Amino acid sequence: MNTLARSIKFALFGTALAALTPAYVIAQQTQVNISVQPLGQALNVLSQQTGTVIIAPSRLVSGKQAVATSGELSVLNAVEKLLDGSGLQAHEQPSGAIVIKKAMQKNKSQNKRAATYQAPMDEVVVTALKRDSSLQDTPVAISVLGADELKAQGVTDFTDLIDSLSGISINSAFGGPENSFITIRGIGGADDYKPNGNPSVALHVDGIYQTSNAYLSMPLFDLERIEVLKGPQGTLYGRNTTAGAINAITRAPGEELNGYADIEYGSYDFVSGTAAVGGKVSDNLGVRVAVLMEQGGGFMDSKGAGNFAGFVPQGTEGIVPPVADPGERDGFGDADLFAFRGTAVYDFDDVTSLTLHYFTSQDRGDTRQYDRIAFEDDNPSLNAGEGNDPYDFYTSEYYSHEIDVSGFSGDFNRQLQSGLNLDILFALQSSERNVSGNGDGTSFPRYQYNFDDDLDQTSLEIRLSDATGGEFDWIAGAFFMNDSVDFTSNWTSYAVLSQYSSPYNQRRNSFATFGNIDWNISNDLVISGGLRYTKDNAKFRGENIDADPWGLSVFEETFKTDANFSWDREFDDSNVSGKLAIQYFINDNLNVFASVSTAYRGGGFDGTSIFSEEETQPFESEEVLAYEAGARYVTDNINFTFDLFSYDFEELQATARLSNDTNGRTNVGEATVRGAEASIAVTLYEANDHKITFNTAGTYLDTEITEFSSNRVNDVVSTIGDPLPGSPEWSQTAVLNYQTSLTNNTQLNARLNYSYHGEESNRLNAGDGNTAPSYNLLGVRLDVTFANGLNVYAYGRNITDEVYFLELNGGARLVGAPATYGGGVSYAF
Repeated sequence: MNTLARSIKFALFGTALAALTPAYVIAQQTQVNISVQPLGQALNVLSQQTGTVIIAPSRLVSGKQAVATSGELSVLNAVEKLLDGSGLQAHEQPSGAIVIKKAMQKNKSQNKRAATYQAPMDEVVVTALKRDSSLQDTPVAISVLGADELKAQGVTDFTDLIDSLSGISINSAFGGPENSFITIRGIGGADDYKPNGNPSVALHVDGIYQTSNAYLSMPLFDLERIEVLKGPQGTLYGRNTTAGAINAITRAPGEELNGYADIEYGSYDFVSGTAAVGGKVSDNLGVRVAVLMEQGGGFMDSKGAGNFAGFVPQGTEGIVPPVADPGERDGFGDADLFAFRGTAVYDFDDVTSLTLHYFTSQDRGDTRQYDRIAFEDDNPSLNAGEGNDPYDFYTSEYYSHEIDVSGFSGDFNRQLQSGLNLDILFALQSSERNVSGNGDGTSFPRYQYNFDDDLDQTSLEIRLSDATGGEFDWIAGAFFMNDSVDFTSNWTSYAVLSQYSSPYNQRRNSFATFGNIDWNISNDLVISGGLRYTKDNAKFRGENIDADPWGLSVFEETFKTDANFSWDREFDDSNVSGKLAIQYFINDNLNVFASVSTAYRGGGFDGTSIFSEEETQPFESEEVLAYEAGARYVTDNINFTFDLFSYDFEELQATARLSNDTNGRTNVGEATVRGAEASIAVTLYEANDHKITFNTAGTYLDTEITEFSSNRVNDVVSTIGDPLPGSPEWSQTAVLNYQTSLTNNTQLNARLNYSYHGEESNRLNAGDGNTAPSYNLLGVRLDVTFANGLNVYAYGRNITDEVYFLELNGGARLVGAPATYGGGVSYAF
C-alpha cells in the first residue's frame, strides 16, 4: 500500500473531523400553544413546530379531540397533555421519535394505574410509504437495518446488504464488483449492469432516486438506517421498482451536540476511519459533517502473466504486442476511498424547514480480479497455469479504478395548514468512472475492457399529504427526472485481433404523477388505493469503431456484422401502475394485509458494447402483476412477520443471442415468481442485567421462465422451465445477541451472526459453469462500551473460512472474502 497516500488520507480525515464543532445545545423545552382540534391534526402541528417525528396511527387517533396545550414544555410532555383522556399513551424511542399506542388497561384486581406501554423491541420508524410510520403497522414487505446493525455487519455500500438480509443477491455478470446489480426475491438477475440501464431495484439516498446501477458502489456511512422494500413498488416509487426499492437514510444534525469517531484495523492491513459531529449552531440552524476513509484489505495474490508471458497469436509476431508480465503481487484488491458529507437543517419558522445535503467521494482502489478454475479442469488455451487456490489469479496488468461521485440534494417541508403538508425533494448528482479488467480471469487478453462513463442526473419530486387521522389519509405528487450518460467501452481482443470501441450517449427524461389514499373505515380496517402515470423518453446516439491498429481485424467475421457504423434512436413510452390493498387489525398485537399491484421496468436501449446495428434497437418495458399477503404479530417479547407473494412478468428484459449471434438486450419472454418470507425477533431471556435476543429471517423462492424467445432453438429448449438468474431457492440470516451490564455502568455485547445463500445461476441459459454453489457464513462480534462513551470492539467474519463464489462465468470465478478479523476503538458523545 502507498504509505504517502495513506498518510494523506488520515490527515484529511483528521482535518475534516476537527473542522466543525457545533456551538450550541438547545433547551429541552419549547414554547407550545395548540388549541382544541382533532387529535391527529394537533399532533401534526406539534411535529412540525418541534421537528420531532410523531407516529400516530390513524386507526387510533381518528375521531378523537386534542386537549388544549400551552406553555414551556418538553415534546413528550406536550404530547401527553394533548392525549389526556384519549385512552392513548406516548412512548419515546431511543431515536427521539414518539410513537402513540393504546394505553394499558387497568387490572381490575388493583386500584393503582397500570405501567405505561413498553415497546416489544425498540419501535422502528420508517418512511416506506413516503411518510413516517411504525414498521409494525406498515402493510408492505420491508426489512430495516439500523445504524448499530449496519456497523456490526460491516455494511459500507449497497452491495454489502447481500449477506445481511434474506432474499437478496448480487450479480456482476461481467466486469467484477464495480459492474453489478442487485436482485430481490429473484427479480433483477437478468438486469443490464451498464450505466444507462434500467435496474429492477430502485436505489435511494435520503429519498433521492439513483438513476443508474453505477451508484451501487457509492459509499454509505453515518447512516440512521437502511430500508429495503421487497416486491414491486410501482405506485409510490414508480419506474424500475419491479424488484423493490432500497432507501439509505443518513443521520440528521440532531438537537444536541453529538458525534463520534471510529478507527478500525483488520486482516490484510485493512484500515478504516469514520467520524461525524452535529448539532445546533444557532436557534434555527443545525449542521452535521461526516467523513469516511478506507485503505487496504486486498486478499488476492497474483502470479503475474504465467504461461502467457510474452505470448502473441500465431502468425502475428512483430505485429501484435506480446502479453506483458507485470510480476507477482500479494494483497491485491486494496481499498482506497475517501468520502465526505455535509448536512444542514434550517428552520424558517415553526412549520417550515429546509434540509440540504452535499456529498462527495473519491475511490481509487484496486479492481478485484477474477481467477480461473484449475488448469487441468480448464481449456488450456485460456488458462495461464491456475492452481486450486481461488485467491490466486493471473493477469497481464494490475487494474485499478477511478470512481468519483458528488451530489447536492434538498428537502423543503412546510405545513400549509394544520392538515396539509408540502414536501419538495430536489437533487443534482454526477459520477465519473473508469474501470478496466479482463472478465475471463486470465492474463490472455481475449476480451480486455476499459469502461469510461460520465453520468449526470437531476430530479424533482413535489408531494402534498394529509395523514392526520381523519377518515382519509392521502398523498399526491409529481416527479420529474432527467439523466444523461456518456459511455465508451474500449476493447483489446486477441480473439478479434483488433482494438475497437463503442462510444455512445443517452439522454432520458421521465415525468410522473401519483396519488395514494388510505380509507380508515374503522379503527381496525383500512383500505388503500393508488395510481401512478409515467411518461418516458430516451434518445440514444453513438457509433461503432473498429480501429484495426494491426491490420488483422476479424471483427466482421466474429460478430457477423458490418463494422464502423453509427446510430440515432429514440424511445417513448408511458405506463399506468396501480395498487389496491386492505389491512385489518385483529387486535393490538396482530394485523394482516393483502394487496394486488402492477409495476414496470422502463424500456430503452442496450447499454453493453454495441457490435451490430440490431443491438441499437429499443426494447419494450417489462411489466409485472403482483399479489402479496402478510401478517404482523408483535408483543413485548416477540416480533413475527410472514409474507406470501406471487409475481407474473411479461416482456421480460434480458441479454440474449440476437439474429447475428451477438449478445444484445431485448425482450425475451415471460416468467413467474412465487415465494414466502418470514422473520422472527424474540427476547429469550431478560433478568438481572442480562438479556439474550434472537432474530432470524428466511426466504423461499420458486421462479420459472415460462416463455422464451430466441433465434436459437437450443436456447429456447434449454431456458424454458429454468429459474431466473439470482434467485436462490432458500436464503436465511440469523443473529444471537447477548448483552449485560458490568461494573461502573460498562456494557458488554456479544453477537453471533449467520447467513445462508442457496445455489443460484448468474445468467440465462446457465450451465454448471454459471451456477454458484450454496454457502454458509458465520461471524462474531464483541463490544465493550464504557460510561464515558468509549467503545472497544473486535470481530470475525466468515470465521469458518468458507470458500464461496459471488459469480461463476464459465472458467472464470469471482471469489468472496476469506476469514477476516479486526477490531477498533470508537468514541461517541
